[in-house]
Amino acid sequence: MIVAFEGWCSLRLPTDPDPSDEPRGISGYTFAFAGEPDFDRVLNLQPRAGATYRSHSPQLGVTVRQSDDPRFVGGTVDLLGDPIIENRNWTLTLPGFEPIVPFHLRIEGDGVALERVAPLNPADPTQALWEVPQDLLENQGARGMEYEPATIGDATGIWDPLAVVTERLAALQQDLQHTSDPVARTALEGRIAELEYAVANPGDRRVLARNFVERFGFELTGKAKAEGVAVDTEQPWRVDFWLGAWDPDLLCLYMKGALNVPNAS
Repeated sequence: MIVAFEGWCSLRLPTDPDPSDEPRGISGYTFAFAGEPDFDRVLNLQPRAGATYRSHSPQLGVTVRQSDDPRFVGGTVDLLGDPIIENRNWTLTLPGFEPIVPFHLRIEGDGVALERVAPLNPADPTQALWEVPQDLLENQGARGMEYEPATIGDATGIWDPLAVVTERLAALQQDLQHTSDPVARTALEGRIAELEYAVANPGDRRVLARNFVERFGFELTGKAKAEGVAVDTEQPWRVDFWLGAWDPDLLCLYMKGALNVPNAS
């Protein structure tokens, strides 16, 4: 059985050369602006209650688009346990090869659900992240950063990142004219300053990062659970997906992929 999914995720994190635990952003190109909580680095496939999202964000949420079992279509896809894309400033893997930790996938449809964990080290699922052998980190990590503007365009409709940045800048400048709250104004001014820099420097990461994808593909071998559907929970499941279209202003990115699950024999 194949379950294909896609949608926008949120990801509030600092960027190099900031350390991975920098809470607000100092020397990278992402920042937590006035009135916003600290960065948490969590990859959220679904909107969270009480979370802060910036104006002009797309509709967030990864959903099932196609499946052999129509009960899954339109259902939600989520990663449980506060997953983080773990690079830690080159100390675990090179940029673009980092794993998502933990990787605990759950897909819910109409009266059906699939859930499974992918431990970094199947032989020792409780092993601390920094003790996991390099080859196992890379087995579950991305396969590098690839420049794929057509992939992004087909999935999101974004074919001209600079035009998106320019339009966003104009929208925020308009918002600023109609905002009197001092905290909100300070946040808008920070976002505007970053986008002004991007427009003036089209080769900057604030623009070009939107054209890149990171591709992942690995087996899920940990504890499995199936609800309302007959699948094999003993054999490995396979997940393949990409993350891309990173928007450093909105702190969101796109996810597209599929889960392949063997049917029960």
